[in-house]
Amino acid sequence: MLAIYSLVGVKINEFEKPIARMKKPLALCSLILFSAGVSAQDYGVNCQDSRLLFPKQVLSNSDALDVLAERSEITKSDTYLLTGNVSLNSRDYYLAADEVVIKKSDKTSTAKGQVSYQDHELMFVGDRAVVKKQGDRTYTTLEQVKFHYPESKINGQAGQVSNDGTEQVFDSVAYSLCPLGNTDWQMKADQITLNSDTNRGVASDVVVEFLGVPVFYAPHHEWVLEGRGSGFLAPGFGSYDESVAGNDNNYQVRIPYYFNIAPDRDFLLTLNQLSSRGSVVEGKYRQLIAANQYTDEGRFEIEGHYLNEDDITNNKRWLLNSQVDLALNANTDLSISTKRVSDQNYFKDIAHTNTSASALNSHIDLTYSDDENNLNAAVFAESEQLINGGSAKYTRAPELSISKGFAGLDGRQMDLSLASTKFKHKDGNTSDKKTGVRTHAQADFSRSIATNAYSLTPKLSVSTTDYALDNAADESRSIYSAGLDSKLFLEREINLFGTDLIQTLTPRLAYNYTPSKADPSVNFDSESKSNSYEGLFSGKKYTGIDRIGKANDLTAGLESDFIDEETGETYLSLKSAQTFYGDAITTNGGTRKYSDIALSANASFDNFSFNNSLEYDPETNKIDKRDSSMSYILNPRKFLTLAHHYDGTNKTAEIYGAYPVTQNIHVFAGVNRSVTDSITNKETTGIAYESCCWALRLAHFKKYMGNNDYDYVTNFELVLKGLATTSPSLARRLEDEVPNYLADLDNL
Repeated sequence: MLAIYSLVGVKINEFEKPIARMKKPLALCSLILFSAGVSAQDYGVNCQDSRLLFPKQVLSNSDALDVLAERSEITKSDTYLLTGNVSLNSRDYYLAADEVVIKKSDKTSTAKGQVSYQDHELMFVGDRAVVKKQGDRTYTTLEQVKFHYPESKINGQAGQVSNDGTEQVFDSVAYSLCPLGNTDWQMKADQITLNSDTNRGVASDVVVEFLGVPVFYAPHHEWVLEGRGSGFLAPGFGSYDESVAGNDNNYQVRIPYYFNIAPDRDFLLTLNQLSSRGSVVEGKYRQLIAANQYTDEGRFEIEGHYLNEDDITNNKRWLLNSQVDLALNANTDLSISTKRVSDQNYFKDIAHTNTSASALNSHIDLTYSDDENNLNAAVFAESEQLINGGSAKYTRAPELSISKGFAGLDGRQMDLSLASTKFKHKDGNTSDKKTGVRTHAQADFSRSIATNAYSLTPKLSVSTTDYALDNAADESRSIYSAGLDSKLFLEREINLFGTDLIQTLTPRLAYNYTPSKADPSVNFDSESKSNSYEGLFSGKKYTGIDRIGKANDLTAGLESDFIDEETGETYLSLKSAQTFYGDAITTNGGTRKYSDIALSANASFDNFSFNNSLEYDPETNKIDKRDSSMSYILNPRKFLTLAHHYDGTNKTAEIYGAYPVTQNIHVFAGVNRSVTDSITNKETTGIAYESCCWALRLAHFKKYMGNNDYDYVTNFELVLKGLATTSPSLARRLEDEVPNYLADLDNL
């Protein structure tokens, strides 16, 4: 069953005003869920259709009525009879017929036989037409007509169409957005009345047919012609498997109703029926906040889901999300977000989304940014709720920070920052999860000296950190670090395979020094950094603040790019770097005097691309870490991507692709599999049929939940192009699960 309200895709944010989606000449569109535009494509179905009811005419640019006919006669003093290829052309309309009677006294033209009518927006062909000019308005009545709006692709037929300049009335009407001559889906009504003065449309006895089968009926329907209107949206259908033994092959039906409360606010109410769990009532309210004496523009949104009694657990299950974004003034923004669910298994059992997340984070964030003076300040606080068996992490509650930058002459830069953070942990005040307040002050000094041949960047950083710990002795640390980064720019012109290229060669050398200082006993936010190319040149062995690490390091690297001299496209980019430790101290406590070698190679040739980065251990002659991918992309419906990842412990392989079996049918798939554990982490498969009129898609999702448990979801989607889709969220999920795939089927 399909719905018929033009509401899907309506967006509200702090910089967007409600969009008037329909114009009077295109008023029939207001029954349509999606007002999709025409796009030229070089893949899949070609829906560029230039057919018209008759050759488009150029309207006159004068105020006079241009008349052409093979024969003419005066039947009365003010009445003319025109016959034989008659055409009337004015600034407002074009009318052609076998016979036209013009009555000058009331400016009426009556046409019979092979009638063609065209104005600035639409075209008609029919048996009879009456056109009357009265003042600035043109009144028309056409009988037994076929109509076509070339821009919007709306076409159909009606027993009679009348237009008095304000109100359009279609009697015994059927229309579609399928190509001319195709009625795989069409909407029928006994009568449709469109009134531009009241901005209302009224339809009676509305039926939607698909392949000749009625799939929706409404005895009466009213809507707004411009802007958004309330009404049912297209329902969604799907199936899923429960983690509970013996509870497989369940179905889901979602029936949404949209309330257009005001131009700046709306509400979406959805009944989500889960066959194994019960009925979930879902609501989502959105509101734009207008500028006032206290704030600039903003946005408020709240969403809630409620299941009164789970048929399996007998518990109440719920979700509550809210978001407030306010621009308090030109420099100050406030963001408040809350995310909560009834229990940690809500997403696994009820939503069947977000199952890989380990926590829901709520926050309040007040920021001040003055770009002109390079001044920033922020107050931030957060809390977390663990879900899906996730582990607790440190949260900031609150954090106060301020930073100021000073730009000097000749590339000189000074940056000052101060941050005080209270760290909390659900397992706090244990031996390995201490809590407390960390206050960190830092000053960074640098200067960029650059020419076309080389660049030098000396830098100095001074910082002090104090720890006021709960139930433990306070600690502090003051430290400095210094460094020098240098580059030499070389290039030459070469010719490879008949293509003129510019090869750049950039030797790079950097020195970084940090004295030895004891790290604090607590570690709130530091982790070991990988030996990536830029990571080695940074001179930092850890992320965050709590761990710094001694450094007396010299890093050498080499970069080379192969660039098309004509287009500027980079075909090949190569990078290599290694750090030599003057004090033989590494992050893992070893005494080796050198790091792994960081290597990367990225190539792109026509439809092929190859990306590879790795960390090579010259001592063991083994690869410690690796990320590789190779893609062949002809278009978003015909591509293949292979990827392999190794983080030093686990190996993961990925494959994504889509392939057109025929011009109308394509398949798609995405698999993420752990080679180390022989476990498929994620798997997406599906098939789709697509024509210029409608589309059909079946998608199956499989996701590993841990403990040999998988979550299975199957979604079915029917798209009547330009009218409705039964699963609006499916396309977004597919594009997340299958990168490079164009999932939008409602593309005319």
